Amino acid sequence: GLFSGVTFFAVDIFRARVIYIDKANQLLEAKKQKENNSFGVTKVSFSQGFSDKGIDFRCLSWSSKFLYSGWSDDPKDHDFFIDHYVPAGKQAIICTTPALSAALAIHPRKKFLYEVSKIDLDDGLYVRVVVGLSEAREPCKLLTGSVDCVNSILARQAVVKYEQ
Repeated sequence: GLFSGVTFFAVDIFRARVIYIDKANQLLEAKKQKENNSFGVTKVSFSQGFSDKGIDFRCLSWSSKFLYSGWSDDPKDHDFFIDHYVPAGKQAIICTTPALSAALAIHPRKKFLYEVSKIDLDDGLYVRVVVGLSEAREPCKLLTGSVDCVNSILARQAVVKYEQ
């Protein structure tokens, strides 16, 4: 019907949040020096409000490399997360759907959270966007018997894009 086209359009037009890759790299390097771990994963988290700047066309033209999405193991707060990979030296942005930006705007206490990790043997960065819609988990389990009923929808709420 009429609404199917509208829904499709609304889901696919993205709003962007810039990831400051240089800042992330500096923080990762400083943390690695401090922790003095020779091999392994170094991780920094960023938590900020989400200001909707409108449509960002880089969200349509830049590349992305999706790795994994799912629910965190944290028993206190089962947040949904989405993992992407950003090759070394590439600028990156996080693109979200209008639905996610609206949800973040409605709940100003909910910060936009993402984590940037670096694995020693790899020059690229791993970016985990925490969607944080833990309230979707329980109704899913009640309705379908599985906590994963909305995973495919949630996994499309945020995409990490990097320049070609």
